[in-house]
Amino acid sequence: MRKLFFLLLFAAVPFLAGMGVFGEGPADKLPRTDKKYSAIFIDQMDVITECTDVSIDGNTFLEGKRGEGTLAVPFDKIKNVLFRQKNGELQAVIRLQDGNETSLAIKKDRKAYGKTRQGVYQIKLDNLKKMTFNHSAAGR
Repeated sequence: MRKLFFLLLFAAVPFLAGMGVFGEGPADKLPRTDKKYSAIFIDQMDVITECTDVSIDGNTFLEGKRGEGTLAVPFDKIKNVLFRQKNGELQAVIRLQDGNETSLAIKKDRKAYGKTRQGVYQIKLDNLKKMTFNHSAAGR
């Protein structure tokens, strides 16, 4: 009985992987959001990428730990975000539209997504240096 279970599980792996259970989704798929945002991404190699339809894992907010709590800051309130490694953690220093700043410890494996003229762009947050929102961009 145990062998049958493992045989069935082994046979099901390709189907489950194709459905996205074990891996990431297709690289050409852009998560859909209710609102449209434009941003400029600067990665750790100083490569600049301008994107529309920006999200973080399909969400239009940046979420992270602030002390013992969790804070989600909507893109509408963010001017830019500086990313840096500190004590093995990814820190996001968020400059808000009103001029204030806040810092969050965020998960390194989260991804930012956007659309460029060339196609769909995705990058892990720990590979970013800076993210700047263009709140005056048309199409929002």
